[in-house]
Amino acid sequence: MKSKPLEISIVGAGIGGLVAALALKKRGHKPTIYEKTESLSELGAGIQLSPNANKVLEYLGVMEELQLDVYEPEAFQFVHYRTGKVLAQRALKNSSVKIYGSPNYDVHRADLQKALLKIINKEEIQIEKNSEIIDLYEEANGAFIKTRERVIESDAVIGADGIHSVVRKKLWGEDQARYTGNVAWRMLVPIEEISSKFLQQNTKVWLGPKKHFVQYLVKGGNFLNCVCLVEQNDWTSEDWSEKGDISELKHIFSDWHPEIQEILESTKAGSLFKWGLHDRAPMNKWSKGRFSLLGDAAHPMLPFVAQGAAMAIEDGIVLASSLSSFDNVELGLNDYENKRKYRTAKAQKTATRNATIFHLSDFFAIFRNLVMKFFIKKIMDSFYKYDAISK
Repeated sequence: MKSKPLEISIVGAGIGGLVAALALKKRGHKPTIYEKTESLSELGAGIQLSPNANKVLEYLGVMEELQLDVYEPEAFQFVHYRTGKVLAQRALKNSSVKIYGSPNYDVHRADLQKALLKIINKEEIQIEKNSEIIDLYEEANGAFIKTRERVIESDAVIGADGIHSVVRKKLWGEDQARYTGNVAWRMLVPIEEISSKFLQQNTKVWLGPKKHFVQYLVKGGNFLNCVCLVEQNDWTSEDWSEKGDISELKHIFSDWHPEIQEILESTKAGSLFKWGLHDRAPMNKWSKGRFSLLGDAAHPMLPFVAQGAAMAIEDGIVLASSLSSFDNVELGLNDYENKRKYRTAKAQKTATRNATIFHLSDFFAIFRNLVMKFFIKKIMDSFYKYDAISK
């Protein structure tokens, strides 16, 4: 049975919250976003927008706004950290639409956020900034969130407020994210700083012992986005804005391929950031009454499968579909959770497993390299073929 138009409170104006709001509005509902900060910052790294995410963004009209900022790589490659030998490759640019139903793009998070906000404003969806949630509760006919200034009633509340979700804590109690023993470094390097012999139109993942290095072009191909992931036990800060020391990173990758050396040499002081990677085990349940979770609030994952943003984007469209398919909010939220829980848990577990696979050494690395071409196809097919719009 179809639902009536609902008033939905979305806590958090990240990628998942913005997509959910657009999807709900497209279904005739009235979403309002509550964001704790006074301004929406443009921090963050690049995002690999795989076909499963792009199907949703195209459906919501976002791709038209984003087109000048994305970069479409020729292929995805795993390469050897010293020799640069391609261990496995999957063509993307000329085959992604045919195989997966949508293109594959790389984009900077700030550019995706900007495009989403433009559509949000066009659709006249309200974002209430400086609205930190301090409590929430439910009554017979409504869900309530409380800020320091007021109490807000709606038909349902969606916590899209990240790995440190206040909504999750209020629903399920205090818990701790697990430090994974991995540190991520990120930087943006202008392409004119890198010699042309190293500028290839591919998304590349360099695999080495206890670390790997990811690179791809963003901002229409004008910048190289790099993320370095290193096993390290003495750094657990999760602050994305923490500055990194380029001399430390150069030392860590000192015996890697000349292409890596040139990228690191071209990294400007002040443009390098460092943070500890944390995750949580898949939740058994993330909906309760008229409340539910979305994106990292429900299923934070390591970046070893490049599906964190894509899972949040999928969540948003399935949430809108489920809430529109029932005349009871709780049934709609349960349907949403049931449709998303297995797939997102699979992505979490795959990312955790890849953290080990990517960092193998000695004989184990040799064996991994032999089977990578089968591995890459299996992983891509598993995630990229999914069509959240039809769920």
